[in-house]
Amino acid sequence: MELFILRRLMGMALFKLDPKKLKKKGAVDRFIKALGDKNEEKRATAAEALGEIGDAKAVEPLLTALSDEWLIVRAAAAEALGKLGDARAIQPLVASLKDEDEYVRRDAAQALGEIGDAGAIGPLVEELKDSWMTVRASAAKALGRIGGPEVVDPLLAALHDSEALVRREAAGSLKRGDNTGALITALKNESDVVRLGAAEALGEIGDPIASGPLISSLKDDSAEVRAAAAKALGQIGEPRASLHLLELLSDEGSSVRINAVEALGQVGDSGAAEVLQALVDKGDMDIRQEAYRALEKLKKRTGKGE
Repeated sequence: MELFILRRLMGMALFKLDPKKLKKKGAVDRFIKALGDKNEEKRATAAEALGEIGDAKAVEPLLTALSDEWLIVRAAAAEALGKLGDARAIQPLVASLKDEDEYVRRDAAQALGEIGDAGAIGPLVEELKDSWMTVRASAAKALGRIGGPEVVDPLLAALHDSEALVRREAAGSLKRGDNTGALITALKNESDVVRLGAAEALGEIGDPIASGPLISSLKDDSAEVRAAAAKALGQIGEPRASLHLLELLSDEGSSVRINAVEALGQVGDSGAAEVLQALVDKGDMDIRQEAYRALEKLKKRTGKGE
């Protein structure tokens, strides 16, 4: 039983389900009947099998299974409903986001993402505050699947979650959709955290259309945002940013100066090379090494390496 529960909670198949058996005549009815078995393992396996079969006939029985006394059955039912993709499951799955067990909440969030209905966005945003990392990560991934401008700000905030898994899912979700326009708008958000996340995400996406707004963000009140904007411009490879990045070399923020130097190695011209050389020769210790690396990149990029 312990191994069975562990496999279920890790999102693994309970048993190796034979596709041929799943397609046999009457299989759906047999598995629906098994959802009422006294043995919780059989109920959970039946729910999993019904998800694999994909017959809409199983939706209502699986909705009932969301209230099973055993968490592995509820979790399996939630996952199966996501695979079925039936709109009838949306509100019951939203209710399951408040289940007492974190694994059920995780699988319910995942299922809502697979169904992809915008009506689940609000509840999923709330799950980004869940106390369990896996639930927050699942919610972030689900929001990315659903998409739309309203998911951008919550995902930007999730980029600063305390757990790397959540940050990774949020970043993946932001890159997955056509979010460049919304991210550019977010560069003007009143929240430093949102502006920072927007700059970071735009750098990862690498769309040159964001270059102008990111250049403007080099003058942001937040040093973290200025640093992120500098890094993003380097990632995009925007040569127009060179002069603006040079101005940042006197910025009061150490991270801003370092990121500006790094970006100059990616987009700078011969004038930037002279400045970087001067930093290598006489710069502060915190920036000299970065300037050397940037200078080498610039020389290699421009074909002027020694």
